[in-house]
Amino acid sequence: MKKLFLFLTVIGLTTMVMAQNRMYRAENNFQKQTLKGLSQDAAPMSAPQPYQKPVTPKASNEVEPISMFSSVNVYGILYPQQTCMTYNEDINALMFTFRGNTGVVGTGNDICTATSVDGGATFTGAISASPNGGNNRYPSGEIYNPAGNTDPSSAYRVMAAPITDGTNWVGTNFATNNWAGSDLYNQLLESIIGNDLVYSLNAQSNGYAHGISTDYEVGGANVIPYIYRGTFNTAEGGFQWDSTKLAIPFLLAPGDQTYVFMTRPTIAFSPDGMVGYAVFTGSDNRASVNDATGYQPIVYKTTDAGTSWAKMEMLDLVNNPVLIGQGLLPSGLYERVWPLSQTAGTANEIYKPSFNESDVVVDFNGNLHIMAIIKGTYTDHPDSLGYTFTYDNGTLFEVYNENQGDEWYVRFIDTLETDVVADAESGYGAGTDAEGWDHRLQASRSADGKTVFAVWTDTDSEFFTEDINLYPDVRAWGHKVDEGLFTGIIDFTNQGATYGENYFMFVSGTTISHDDGSFEIPVSKSDIRTTNDPGSAVFHSYLKGAIIESADFIYGVGVENAPAVASLKAYPNPVVETLTIEVNLNKASNVTIEVTNLLGQTVYTLNTVGVSGINKFKVDVANIQAGVYFYSATVAGQKSIDKVVVR
Repeated sequence: MKKLFLFLTVIGLTTMVMAQNRMYRAENNFQKQTLKGLSQDAAPMSAPQPYQKPVTPKASNEVEPISMFSSVNVYGILYPQQTCMTYNEDINALMFTFRGNTGVVGTGNDICTATSVDGGATFTGAISASPNGGNNRYPSGEIYNPAGNTDPSSAYRVMAAPITDGTNWVGTNFATNNWAGSDLYNQLLESIIGNDLVYSLNAQSNGYAHGISTDYEVGGANVIPYIYRGTFNTAEGGFQWDSTKLAIPFLLAPGDQTYVFMTRPTIAFSPDGMVGYAVFTGSDNRASVNDATGYQPIVYKTTDAGTSWAKMEMLDLVNNPVLIGQGLLPSGLYERVWPLSQTAGTANEIYKPSFNESDVVVDFNGNLHIMAIIKGTYTDHPDSLGYTFTYDNGTLFEVYNENQGDEWYVRFIDTLETDVVADAESGYGAGTDAEGWDHRLQASRSADGKTVFAVWTDTDSEFFTEDINLYPDVRAWGHKVDEGLFTGIIDFTNQGATYGENYFMFVSGTTISHDDGSFEIPVSKSDIRTTNDPGSAVFHSYLKGAIIESADFIYGVGVENAPAVASLKAYPNPVVETLTIEVNLNKASNVTIEVTNLLGQTVYTLNTVGVSGINKFKVDVANIQAGVYFYSATVAGQKSIDKVVVR
């Protein structure tokens, strides 16, 4: 299902011609989120198109799908910012939250949960919250475990779901139930505009819970950013919720008078529950309308467990060297983020990032880690900020602060193989009821906050020969914050039992830490292809065995943290015969150049003295096996590292 090479005229803009005379077009990925509200249930199709499963190799990895339960349809799992998969270390319990399915557990109007206390080997399903003022849709669920408790029976299930009367979205059902499911406490908060959905639901052991939302008018003419806070009431046996309504932080486009924002914000807290960050994505209205930002994080911070919030300074990531990488490649494509179209190919290219997907965690130092798929903004015209380049699949980065401050650092993680799946390209449903998906990027961390992870889906483009994420596998990357180590890219499901079939994945915000130092990432996936109909049942599984070993953390500090090295790049990339590694040193220094494979084995090393400024080192790779390699420059114990492909 390849994209056609089409041309598009954007309002006030024409398609540009690059220096190599190769043409590109732009597409508006962002405004799709505000052009429509939350999807209501579609009726089952009378004759859905049967899914033709590709022939795949026999399973050869150990990740095992454990069947949980089914939901009446897909309209409960569309948004990756919902909290559906969660783990609590103190009681060693997993919980998956979903809409029910008549004849299986509950009905499609109930919030149901599946819990496991044996490491995901088995799950027990239950109705955890019935309708309250309307029917439940798109549920989130979190385990609340009071401080010091180690007994699952003394923990609680905390839930939130938008409710519908069948035509309109009327509010949010906040619910708490005990572990036995016998003491339900409900609270209804009515919607003002009608499209609010609580994302990133989380509960801390200090007795507070939080969520975040944008209540918006379809089309973007009005928006209300919310931070929700629940306080546990022991007498009631549940959380009592209130909300903080924030001033609109987004640019108001002068042409059509609509706000430039994405509808799904995120929120996260430190392990002790005191430091938290609420992150909205849009064009920051503190920038000049004539120098507008792309879609980027707008961050609020609390240091008192969510009692009060303060807006942090505006992120300045324009022309960030880590986002740019090598810039324009011989192929005519850009390595990472693409520049504004009006500056591309000039001597003064301007790179403004657009955050397509993101999720957040907070580490043990109270620092925020934004895992983000970033593309280049096509134009910074204030009425066209949602446009990105069609042939830019996006690049995955970690954006983070230190000392809880306003200075932000960037680390490259990976280049995506495929682009998002548009509704019409998914083969899942038809017409206006068709549903596509993105890369489902989510963030997780260890319970102690010392290790953080990015988890996403991508398609093995070489095997499936697709340029969209039509056959998703689960991939991950880890960063040991306290040790300054990180992993390569780990694919949990490639060549496995669910190879190419990991749809609508959810990831727990907390990982399972094993005694041997490994981390198991709780992941769910849903089978949509058995019915191949958004209006019919979907079947949920837990992916047991998604483990990152301690030995997988083999790489050191990245480019952005090595002040002795001003820049590091290699070309050509991909390379066939001779690789040139270019190291820009801030001063004359001893430098070690290394090339290693994905197993950490050294295939080239050089110890030399570099001069201040540009140093070039040529490496013969003609006899090196094709694949992905890491090249690095180490100066004064600080290692800068990046990736190269050998063909």
